[in-house]
Amino acid sequence: MEHKLEQLLQKGLSILFQLREPFMKEWKKVLSTLKYRKDSLVDEFNVIIQIAFQQVANNKISSVDSFILSLHTEWHNRFATKYDENESIFLLTMIENIFHKLLSVMVSSTFLDHQAVQSVFSRILDQTLLTQDIEERNQKWIKTIITTNIMPIKWIAVVNKEHEEYQVNSVVCSEQHQVERHLIEMSTSLKAGQIDHLSMAISKLLGTKGQEDTMIRIPCLNDTLLIGLENSASPITDHEIEFIRGMYLRQLKLHHLESKMEWKDASLLFLQHLLRSRGADEAVKAITTGLVEYMPFNRCALFMYNHFEGKGIGVSGYNVNNPSVQQIKEEIFKLPLIKKYFHTLNHSHPLYFADAAQVLPKKYVQEYKLKSLVVLPIFVPTKSKLIGIALLDKGEDSQFEVSVQTLTTLIKFGHYAGELLFSIRDEALQQFGNSNGVLTQREKEVLKLIADGATINEAATVLHLSSYTVRDYISIIIQKLAAKNRTDAAVKAIKMNLIS
Repeated sequence: MEHKLEQLLQKGLSILFQLREPFMKEWKKVLSTLKYRKDSLVDEFNVIIQIAFQQVANNKISSVDSFILSLHTEWHNRFATKYDENESIFLLTMIENIFHKLLSVMVSSTFLDHQAVQSVFSRILDQTLLTQDIEERNQKWIKTIITTNIMPIKWIAVVNKEHEEYQVNSVVCSEQHQVERHLIEMSTSLKAGQIDHLSMAISKLLGTKGQEDTMIRIPCLNDTLLIGLENSASPITDHEIEFIRGMYLRQLKLHHLESKMEWKDASLLFLQHLLRSRGADEAVKAITTGLVEYMPFNRCALFMYNHFEGKGIGVSGYNVNNPSVQQIKEEIFKLPLIKKYFHTLNHSHPLYFADAAQVLPKKYVQEYKLKSLVVLPIFVPTKSKLIGIALLDKGEDSQFEVSVQTLTTLIKFGHYAGELLFSIRDEALQQFGNSNGVLTQREKEVLKLIADGATINEAATVLHLSSYTVRDYISIIIQKLAAKNRTDAAVKAIKMNLIS
């Protein structure tokens, strides 16, 4: 299994390299539009992209994981290790979608090629984004270590090294050794060129009655644990130090594995859930229920872009009034959400808003009692198309925050939903779209005869109608289906399963 996965990853990497020249042309086009984003990481990504292509060209890749790790190391050496995860997700998905767009115009490309590219970017997200949340993680783990009482610990500080400089990441004190908040805040802001200087400063800030603590230092991969002990503590043994180190490292590894498994399991379950659906009605219900069942949300409303009318239409709701959602029809480019964030949504990047009123009309915010909101683009990577959005929240008047891991996982949910919805898009639009677009039984009979090759006069004879009446029917059909002519109308009707 691992061998097959590595083959798929290698195939994806090979495709990325083969498309490097057209990719760089597309990338240069979007660079200028990306520069406006505040605190953008565009320049950093641009450097890493150049390094990546150079490494592949020089055949310096033993495995895709080692390749990604080498790029992560380059980033660590050149730039800050702490960065805006949302910005990173946005740029990574934009880059991936450029490759999908290039593949979609290649006659020789296959669905497996798209899957191979997706696998590479999924692995990048695995390795670089899903193990952030360092401060919260350390706080929880360090408290666990202190409560073991393996040694008389007063406090533990986690120190990272960045650009030849040591920096305190987090500080946790024991319940018996409470320190004023401002002293802890001062400690977590400390930086020094030498860890000895940092150790001395922390000890003075967190010590008791002006005395410095007895301190030990435990290296743990990229982190160093500085541990302040009670002054009367007995000498610490090597066994106790190894116990603390092992405990910390095991939790690091466990967290990393859990993060990867949770997002992969959720994505797989959602995909399996979608594959069971048959027809437009089941498909849209599967998407809305799946987004709630497998993600930390309570309500979902799904909307599609009706290209026949140029409007966004409600197609399904879960834990909301479904008929009321299906009555929603809006000229989408007049909505604040689309006007301001279309560029981001069109690159399949989920968006979180603490206040839904920022981006949605007041009438919907009041009707559905919206507070915080997540907007998920329903994106088709193999066609490079945005065909809808899903609105997600945690219930009426619910204020909530969303983690980076959730936003990252939602990208794949949006892709899977997009592929399914695109396969039945015309049927769904016919079923859930404006009633003016629904063909009557007589109109279907006329169109069926035309599709079978009958002339207007022949269709009129079969249906016992005048040729003028048949012409009127055809004009109405063309208008309803937004078709160019009767042949185009027949083709669209077949795709929409209106006629066989």
